[in-house]
Amino acid sequence: MTDELFTDDQEAERAKQWLRVNGIYIAAGVLLGLGGLFGWQGWKDHRVEQAAEASAVWSMLRTAAGGERFNEVQELLALLESDYASTPYLDQARLIMARLYMDRNDATAALQQLRLLHQDGQDPMLRQIAMLREGQILISEGEYDQALELLDSEPVPGMAGLQLSLRGDALFGKGQFAEARDAYQAALISDSGGSLDRNFVQMKLDDVAVSLSSVGDTESPGELPSLDAQPDAAAESVE
Repeated sequence: MTDELFTDDQEAERAKQWLRVNGIYIAAGVLLGLGGLFGWQGWKDHRVEQAAEASAVWSMLRTAAGGERFNEVQELLALLESDYASTPYLDQARLIMARLYMDRNDATAALQQLRLLHQDGQDPMLRQIAMLREGQILISEGEYDQALELLDSEPVPGMAGLQLSLRGDALFGKGQFAEARDAYQAALISDSGGSLDRNFVQMKLDDVAVSLSSVGDTESPGELPSLDAQPDAAAESVE
């Protein structure tokens, strides 16, 4: 017998029987669905609230740093680390903290902040900046081999010129003048992002040429990129 042959009363009774058997599962499904809906909305609300709180902490940290209130910056950084580590403000706060440590001639503490950012930061560009600043500090501390090992990594597009220039600094510090010259020349060629102070790199090349002459290396440096090829760029330092 097909469904079309049932009477209305029979259809109603079939429906009641089906609901008695399956009703509990329907109710549970509705509750779970509503729970998921409100759970998702609550999670989104929490994320928005957390982002607003982290932004407020970041604003206070910047103000404290501008006022050179070192202890306050430390406390606010610790708050970002403990409560808002998933927000992008922590990465930026580490850069500020590293600069403040360098202002206090504490290279070890500055390197610690930069390494944390370089290894665990969320933003690839900020991780690259942290790595370059780490390289600068190592060079200033005379740790040329460590700097070269660090700077051998693949650069972020647009920042290859800065990285190669720093490699030149480390090589120059080691007395490897020919290699330093090659690195400076490569930096000028690779500076597609315009982030390099080309005049400053040219001064370094001039210094290398003097050093090569003093040790009797008369090899021609070859044709260098024209300084007129690009307008004056921003200062080379990644401070």
